[in-house]
Amino acid sequence: MTHPTDDTDRGSWTGRLARRCLRHRRSVLVAVLAALLGTATSALVPLVTMVIVDDVVLRPARSAALWTGALLAVAALGYLAAHLRRHHAGRLAADVQHDLRVDLIRSLSRLDGVRRDELSTGQLLGRSSGDLNMVFGLVSTLPTAISSAALLLVSLVLIALLSPLLALVALALVPALWFIGRRSRTWLYPATWYAQNQAAAVAGVVASSTAGIRVVKGFGQEQRERDRLADAARRLFAGRMRAVRLNARYGPALQCVPSLGQVGALAVGGWLAARGELSLGALLAFSSYLAQLVGPVKTLAALLTMGQQAGAGIERVLEVIDTRPVLTEGTARLPEEGPLGVEFDHVTFAYGAGRPVLTDLSLRIEPGETLALVGAPGSGKSTLALLLSRFHDVSEGAVRIGGADVRDLTYASLRGAVAGVPEDAALLTGTVREAIAYGRPDATDAEIHAAARTAQAHTFVTALPDGYATVLGERGALSGGQRQRLALARALAATPRVLFLDDATSAVDARVEQRIHDALRDRAGDRTTLIVARRRSTLALADRIAVLDHGRIVDHGTHHELAARCPLYRTILQHEPATAPGDEAAAPPQAPAGHGKRPAPTIPKTATAPHSAAARMQARVAALPPALDLPGVDEAAAARDPRTHGDGEFGLRHLLRGHRLPLALGLALVVTDALAGLTLPLVLRQGIEGGAHRLALGVVATASLTALALVLAQYAVQWAAVRVTGRTGERLLYGLRIRVFAHLHRLGLDHFENEASGRTLTRMTTDVDSLSSFLQTGLIGVLVSLLTLAGVLVALGAADAGMLLVVLAVLPPIALATVVFRRASARSYADARERLAVVNGALQESAAAMRTVQAFRREDSVVTAFARHSDAYRRARVRGQLLSARYFPFIQLLAACVTAVVLAVGAHRVAAGTMTVGALVAYLLYLDLFFVPVQQLSQLFDGYQQAQVSLLRIRDLLRLRSTTPNAADARPVRSLGGELVFDDVDFHYRDGRPALTGIRLRIPQGQTVAFVGTTGAGKSTLVKLAARFHDPTRGTVRVDGTDLRDLDLTAYRKRLGVVPQEPYLFAGTVREAIAYGRPDATDAEVTDAARRVGAHDTLSALDSGYDHRVTEGGHNLSAGQRQLVSLARAELVRPDILLLDEATAALDLATEALVNRATERLVSGRTALIVAHRLSVASRADRIVVVDDGRIREDGTHDELLALDGIYAALWRASQGHPPAAVPAPHPATLTHDSYERNAS
Repeated sequence: MTHPTDDTDRGSWTGRLARRCLRHRRSVLVAVLAALLGTATSALVPLVTMVIVDDVVLRPARSAALWTGALLAVAALGYLAAHLRRHHAGRLAADVQHDLRVDLIRSLSRLDGVRRDELSTGQLLGRSSGDLNMVFGLVSTLPTAISSAALLLVSLVLIALLSPLLALVALALVPALWFIGRRSRTWLYPATWYAQNQAAAVAGVVASSTAGIRVVKGFGQEQRERDRLADAARRLFAGRMRAVRLNARYGPALQCVPSLGQVGALAVGGWLAARGELSLGALLAFSSYLAQLVGPVKTLAALLTMGQQAGAGIERVLEVIDTRPVLTEGTARLPEEGPLGVEFDHVTFAYGAGRPVLTDLSLRIEPGETLALVGAPGSGKSTLALLLSRFHDVSEGAVRIGGADVRDLTYASLRGAVAGVPEDAALLTGTVREAIAYGRPDATDAEIHAAARTAQAHTFVTALPDGYATVLGERGALSGGQRQRLALARALAATPRVLFLDDATSAVDARVEQRIHDALRDRAGDRTTLIVARRRSTLALADRIAVLDHGRIVDHGTHHELAARCPLYRTILQHEPATAPGDEAAAPPQAPAGHGKRPAPTIPKTATAPHSAAARMQARVAALPPALDLPGVDEAAAARDPRTHGDGEFGLRHLLRGHRLPLALGLALVVTDALAGLTLPLVLRQGIEGGAHRLALGVVATASLTALALVLAQYAVQWAAVRVTGRTGERLLYGLRIRVFAHLHRLGLDHFENEASGRTLTRMTTDVDSLSSFLQTGLIGVLVSLLTLAGVLVALGAADAGMLLVVLAVLPPIALATVVFRRASARSYADARERLAVVNGALQESAAAMRTVQAFRREDSVVTAFARHSDAYRRARVRGQLLSARYFPFIQLLAACVTAVVLAVGAHRVAAGTMTVGALVAYLLYLDLFFVPVQQLSQLFDGYQQAQVSLLRIRDLLRLRSTTPNAADARPVRSLGGELVFDDVDFHYRDGRPALTGIRLRIPQGQTVAFVGTTGAGKSTLVKLAARFHDPTRGTVRVDGTDLRDLDLTAYRKRLGVVPQEPYLFAGTVREAIAYGRPDATDAEVTDAARRVGAHDTLSALDSGYDHRVTEGGHNLSAGQRQLVSLARAELVRPDILLLDEATAALDLATEALVNRATERLVSGRTALIVAHRLSVASRADRIVVVDDGRIREDGTHDELLALDGIYAALWRASQGHPPAAVPAPHPATLTHDSYERNAS
């Protein structure tokens, strides 16, 4: 189904879209031929009708049955043509959308680090959803456009055969339409492009807010996130309103030009009729063709507007598809077997145009050697691993592996020899077995189990519900230590000849770490290993150690050699900082030139071309009128929980509240437009009938002037209607976004841990847009169509009550078909939305983990898997299109059948003398008007079905109850003493598995408590309960004697300082990242907080210092830098309680020592809960609580627990490099009851 991108930089988007359509020639051919067949049937119907009127009714020269049958046969052909056109046009649109979406992920999969860092996940998701939906809409209407253009030409030809003068009048419309269309493109296209960029920005806010939800909730910043979304949504509102104003200027003009043509044709046609040069049948045919001219022209005019919007979307998608990597892949290959050495030869490297991270660095690792790198945060340790796998290229010098420059090697050969565990251990959705075998999908179960045992993962994996078949959630829903062990097993299962470990055991306890190290040492073989070490215990693995400082190798040697001669190394080992941490990031001396090394790669034109196109579009946007509209929506009312304010359950009534007046005004305008549209044909036909029957030119002139006035009035009404309905719809959309987003942030953390982010994003984008689109145009359209239908029925009954029964006979089959279609399509649309959520989730996960994907050479498998998800969505869309292709043409067939029956019955009654020919002609004209609203209702019903699915999905989300609700009479929190009590607390996961059992623990005010234990023991869960991220399944958590459930949740969390296990940073500057918990903090306060946690020097040394730009998630900072920012962020809020979950795991020992001393000052007088795998951190706490298997096993000071010689003592010995001793059973004096009573006084 998918094809490689082969149309890059080859002309305009229209040509490229056409080439993509032609990849699916069968669908194009069938859809176009069916469209042309439909054109032929539409052209034949007025001719057959003319023959029946002239040669059957007026003078019975032909068989009524024969020509009525001919009319029915033409109608059946029309049904077949419409069915084929709709079905294959929908298939074509789904195929092209699928191809573009897959090309999007394929392009992403081949980008290097430079290009990938330029793309935000939100922009990517916006292009994959909103922009591609516009592409679907455009492509699906292209066959209709071809049919309309063909019908226009055929109608003109037939009108020319009837009268050359009438054809000239029709042709006069072309220049006017061309001029308006060209002007609209100049203004509407960039306006739409800008609005779609803002829509992608809204999607980005949703994506980042859900990704960083622990930080949002930890600092009680839900309101800030709502404000952030509101800011983005306001820019989107202003952008779309500018597009609405421009559309109001050109859209009605495009639609009124054909009507002006009708007025001109009336004058000419009436004059010809008055002269007796047109027969009554020809007059009726002329009237029908005139109506057929209006439809195609309006369709083409609407398509032109849609093309402006879809074109902007296509170009935004093509920008990503066209983006090419800066790096050029080599062609050489490494030998298939044998150990490989690694050499960094006078390497200088900088990210972008920033300061060098590495300067003239030279280092060689012999084949089979294990080398450890130590250094401060930001010193370039992790960068060496990125250069080794060639995610970036050096600015100067060379990186060699096995003697070959990595720039000369193919990615497959290079990355097939290198594997490792990065500082962010990303696990993709799948089973545990698939996660471990990610780098070697053909690995046997024995090999996978062996890798898991080496990584000390086998035991916890087999304890999972389904063992190795257990499905991991999005981003791998495990504890940090479990994720690290699976990531290590993944790297080992790939059997690399060069292994890099970037602090791969930072989240595991000392005893497990020692076992991992022992297993790695035993199974090292001739593997070359590069280790980024932040723990002293990790150094025991190394044959040699290199000390990195200021982006340079300060010294290297064995542990004993460095301890004897390297002051910085001794400082690191002694936990004493030689200088303030972070000086390593200061600007290093200028690297010496020369060494005969290659220069940094230049960026090829193919890579920058899309960015130049974007710059040109920005210039066009700048020339537009400013986008300054404000939505004027009560954001506080939109964001509040309707259940707590007596508003009841969410529904259409709540959604429309506050918008009823503008909706009524919009309805009045649209009704006026519809009435004018109904009146205009009547005036035209009255003029033609008067000219034909009474030969009265005065009647023709009066009708022409009246029609002209109607057209001008209709333009004014349409202009106002577009603006009013556009503004109302955008206000509805704005309020709905605020409402849904606010509710999302009221939900508990468990919702985000168990709900795929793609589903959340789909509800905030596709579902909201679909619902708003129907409310903006569809709902009013339904009302107008119903009113029109009622009016025509009254007119038909007044004209001839007997004939009305023939018309009403068609309503039962329409109703039955509608019921069947409704049931089938509802299931189809719901299925499609679910599959779209899967697609969005897969795209978001793949984009976030693309470096892991590329490192293990799984680009093709990721693209294939994504294509499979996208194809499932494509097939669901095609099934929905097939239902539409059966239903809507059936309505058209019924309309044609009624016309045939009315003609047959009317001919009989005319022959019997019970009906005049004029009455029959008038009845046929009214019948045309009757089926216009019927067709419109059937078309709008499709939009209603999609909107209903969206409404149900949004309602389902808004029905969700938070698992940590705010009490109705919640107590305000201004400050906390800090005493925490866990009173007989149990906590179970959603699947019923216990995480904590029988926890009884009292933490006095101002005490620092460290939780230690194996990974997965429940340490982080205790901290989450203290932050009220979850509520206990049984028991109570109290602060200062008050149940947490009785406190104002947001106010309580604002008194906490939280450093989560995975410190997430929002996009912005370093200053903004630190000030996240206190947006109103001054620069001095931000700097002060950084100083207090020992982060100031490190952050000041970044490019632009505190104004350094941070990407989404903070991934352009090292793990240590992110942790320092997170610590400063927690300190800035001046918390009463500190919750630190492995807050120093990514810091080198010297920086950790300084941060620990700073933390000691921070926790002074505050309650602090610290999850510690580094026992050097735990040993400094006032109290240590050992957690094992969800229970408190030991509780005491460092010295007390060492004397107890239990679990903690064994962990301590392991952390100090001593052989582990047998761990005794927990001492009776340390069980949970005593943990509760301890320090009770």
